[in-house]
Amino acid sequence: MTNRPIPVEQANAMISEYISYMEKLGVDMAKQTQSVSFTSKEFYTWLTSVMQYMDELRVCIGVYPDGTSSGRITTILWPYKDGKPARKPKVEGKGGGDDDEDVEPYNDGHTTP
Repeated sequence: MTNRPIPVEQANAMISEYISYMEKLGVDMAKQTQSVSFTSKEFYTWLTSVMQYMDELRVCIGVYPDGTSSGRITTILWPYKDGKPARKPKVEGKGGGDDDEDVEPYNDGHTTP
């Protein structure tokens, strides 16, 4: 089931299962993050800018610290290369040294509800 599209019915069933699981734990899902959305243009721009430095994209689950969205669950889209967070050269054409910079993860999504 990995690395391929899944049927809509299966995706809907998985989402329903998550909601059911959380409700059994006593979580009020009307107040809990159920999805995080990203606009396609901005996401595509970011993804194409980091694609050359990565070989996988991890979707990490996080919780916002104190501030505007305190306590809300979110996702962090983190580029990885060879099993480690992706890095890019400070100077184009050079790389692989201590001067490399982290490729910044992506998260400026809109949570619902």
